[in-house]
Parts: sequence; structure tokens; C-alpha cells
Amino acid sequence: MINNEKEIQTFIAYHGEDVNTDLLMDELKHKCSENYLVNKKVSNKSIFIKIIPEDEKTSAFQEPYKCYKGVNIFVGAYFNVKLNLERHNYLEQYIDKGYYPNNPIVIDTLYSTLGTYEFEILSNYMDFCLVFWDDKEDSLVAAVTKANNDYTHLYYGYTKRNHEMIFSNDKNILSKFCSEIYEMQENTYMINNKFYTFDGEEIEKMSTQAAESLPYISDEPTIEPINEAADTPNDEFITEESYSKNKDDEKKELTNKEIEREVLKAIKETIKKYNINDKLEDTLNKKLEEYRSKIQVPTINIIKLNDTVIGQTKASFYHEKFNQILSQVQLDEPIMLIGPAGSGKNVAISQVAEALGLHMYYTNNASNEFKLTGFIDAGGNYQETEFYKAFKNGGIFFLDEIDNSDPSSLIVINSALANGYMAFPHETIDRNPNFRIIAAANTWGKGADLEYVGRNALDAATLDRFDNIFFDYDRNLEKALYPNKQILEFMWSFRDAVYQSKIPHIVSTRGIGKVYKKEINGIPVQDILTSNVVKNLNQDDVNTIIGNMHDIDKSNKYYDGIKQLKLRR
Repeated sequence: MINNEKEIQTFIAYHGEDVNTDLLMDELKHKCSENYLVNKKVSNKSIFIKIIPEDEKTSAFQEPYKCYKGVNIFVGAYFNVKLNLERHNYLEQYIDKGYYPNNPIVIDTLYSTLGTYEFEILSNYMDFCLVFWDDKEDSLVAAVTKANNDYTHLYYGYTKRNHEMIFSNDKNILSKFCSEIYEMQENTYMINNKFYTFDGEEIEKMSTQAAESLPYISDEPTIEPINEAADTPNDEFITEESYSKNKDDEKKELTNKEIEREVLKAIKETIKKYNINDKLEDTLNKKLEEYRSKIQVPTINIIKLNDTVIGQTKASFYHEKFNQILSQVQLDEPIMLIGPAGSGKNVAISQVAEALGLHMYYTNNASNEFKLTGFIDAGGNYQETEFYKAFKNGGIFFLDEIDNSDPSSLIVINSALANGYMAFPHETIDRNPNFRIIAAANTWGKGADLEYVGRNALDAATLDRFDNIFFDYDRNLEKALYPNKQILEFMWSFRDAVYQSKIPHIVSTRGIGKVYKKEINGIPVQDILTSNVVKNLNQDDVNTIIGNMHDIDKSNKYYDGIKQLKLRR
């Protein structure tokens, strides 16, 4: 049992790919004296680490702990001054007598029985912050009660590359891996990237972060924005000066924290009295928009059908055409995404399938009709296709590079969509109600052009069957995925110059990703330029493109590198 408030209980919990175990271990080792060790557990992408006393043998200090019921890996910090299990028979209906609630076995048992209601129960007996990985929910789960000491605060942030959540009860550790750090509110928990109070009420995520994200909301309480928002004269509002004057006698008895709480309470009452919530909300929204414009954060898309919310996507980065594609797929419209290579069409379609809870069946062009219908082999067995499985079972059939298909083969799709049934070699089946089809192309179906010389002209009936959505490179998405100012500035300027020079050359989102990957791994600029930017261009082409690169900082290292590049072709 931990009953010493000064015991070190620093931990970190993370699930993802951005940060490796060695980096996390190094950060925690800095906090260790010679009497402490760093204990770790790694499972799949989960990394859980905690500082433990070298001579401590209690189960609470054997964390991180591998569990086997509702929890995978578990770690936490506790303050047990309120704890006396012998007096609390309530817990004994769920756990064996003699275990303290901070024992990982208890946490695991209660969670598998009660779910998140466990946190409210445990908060009656002790203060804690804890994090674990839930295999069933495929999510980190975090919870925190009232903080009675330094180590029962719980902080979180998002890694700088893929914006993966990482938790610790030491914000200094997180500052090494996250641009912004937030503290979870008292008596709340997080699951599936959503925050709730212990009684199950969902908390708006951004309002949780606002206290540390917005410029004028700081540790020093101020009512200046409120005075500006109201149409009432300022002298009717409470100010810190008048508050202090009226409370001189009481102030002597209060600590600084208590004074802050009293001021904030008075501010809330004033807001309620003058009904200026809407004006304050507008001010907050403007500040949030300013914040979002400076930093890219994952978004959650709400899925609606006839104005009825039917679900939502997970937090991720989405192409600007995602919502349009999602809406038209829901309307059961065949869709053809037309756009340059490497713009993210495949990823967007997989995200749409995931958002709708449908399996995605993939086929790369239909070079002959058997790639769609299947065939009976020499042994008399039917060789099924992705199209057959999607048509029969439901799901999204994704036909990639449709403009590289045999036009006559696509008549199979036209017939199936028009009739609502399909005669396959071994059976005739009706179309599953959840069957959807999306195609992707680099051209408009009119045949080859300078960049895509191997493309076919598509039949007019096929073109008429599909709704066309132009799917271009999305700079906001590129900015979110590859946050390197010099790379983006150079690649965008290079892309614009290629277009202006009318040189058949592709500068794709995929290509930017390759440059970014090599940059963060220390590959020399000249090597990156030749393998991922210039590629098959000759020196004359490069010189022409450089001459059209106008909107770029001349000190950009990639711009300087390409000017010095000498191609021997």
C-alpha cells in the first residue's frame, strides 16, 4: 500500500508509432535517483513506463501491469489517505477481501464488471490518476480524480507527427514530445478520444483545452473580455480591485487559490446575471479559430442521413472532398474520383468505408471481364472476385484506375447497376442493398494525355453512369500530414512551376510524404531531390521550372539545393 505522499509515482502511457521506447525511457530516467528503477511494459504499439522504488515489492509498484480481463496494460498513481478497505463492504462484492483498490487486479476486475462506472466507485475511496489500454475498445482509457498532490494530476498531449495521444502525470515529460499540453479536469475519464465526467456526461474536448490554449484565459483570472462583451457600463461589473476591497477581512484568511476560486465564482454569477453567454461564446469561438489556423489537429466528421446523426468518424486527417464523397455514397450514387496520381484517393475511399462500417473490396482496373465476373476453373470450382463478394455481401467496391480498364469489360458493371441483379458464371444473385461502387481515374475518360499516356477512352454509357468528383491535391491535408515549412514551401512552389512550365511531371501528396520521411531520417538534400523530386527530368526541364519558382524564400535549403543540382542525363 502506498501511504506516503512523497513517494515517486511518475508514469507515462502511450499507444502509437511516433515515439519509441528508448526515448520515453531516457526521459523518465532523468527523474530517477539511485534508489529508483524504471519499469516498462510493451505490447503491440502500447508503451507503459513507471518509476518504481528499488526495494518496493507491493503489487501497486509492480506496474506497469499486464492484465487479462477488461484491461491490457495498466499504470497509475494513487493517494490513499482516505482508504480503509475493511470499512467498505461495497467493494467486496466485486473483489476479494484484502486487496486494496489501487491493486491492478482490482482495477482489471472492476473494469471488466462495471466498465467506466468503476472510476466513480473508486473515487469514493482514494484519489488517483490512471491509464490503461482496452483491447475491446481499441483505445487508451484514462481517468483522474481530485489532485491531492503533484503526481495525481493527469496531463495529455498529441505527438508532433501523427498526433497520437500520450499521457503522463508529469507535464515536463510530455513537453519533450508534444507541442501543446493539457490537463484533464477533476473527476473525468477519457475513452475513444472523448472525455466524460464520472457520471457519464460528455465534455466538449475543446472547452477542456481552452484554459491552456486561448491567450486571455490564463492562471490569473480576468474579466476584461466579459466587460468588452456586454453592453452594460463597466462600473456595474465586478472587478478584481473592487472584489479585493470588499473582501479585505476575508482575504486575510484565504490562500491565493481560494481567492482565485472566489473571483471566478463571482465572474460566473455576473455572466449569468447579464446573460452574456452568447457574446462570450462568440469571443471564444473566434479565439479557437485563430488557434486552429496555427496548428493542424485531427478532426471528427459527423455522419448524417436526412439531417439525422447516425454516427461519426474517428479523429483523423481527411481530404477536403471527404464529406462530399461520404454524402453521395450514402445516396447510393456510383462515384468516379478524377484527379492526379498520389492525391490520396485510395486513402479517402478507405476512410469512407470505415466511416460507414462497410468492408472495402479493391480491384486495380478491369483488364478483362473475368476480373469482375470470375470464372469456373478446370476443376469445376468458381473463382470469385472482389466485385462478386461486394455485390453479394454488401460493401464498397473500389475499382482503381478505371481509365486503364478494357472499356468493354465495364459493360458488366453498367448492366449490374441498371438491373439490380447479376448473372455470374455459377449463379444469378440480386444486388445487396449495402453494395456501393467507387471508381478512381487520373483522366476524364477521354483517353491518354501527356502525363497519363496509357489510359483508355471510356464508353459514354459508363461515363454517364458515374457522378464525377474532381479530387485534386489538398494543401491543408498536406500541411497536417507533413508539418515541415521548408518542405511544403518548396514542393508547392515546385508543383506550381511545373504546371506553369507545361512540363509533364507529377509532384504529388505521396511524393511530399516521401520527402518528409527522408528529411526526418537525415537523408541529404541532394539525394532527396534526385530520388523524389527531379526523378526523370533533364537539366533543361529543371532550369525551366526553377525559373518559374517565384513565391519562395530564397534561403530555403531545398531551393538552394535544386539550383546547385547538376544532372548527367
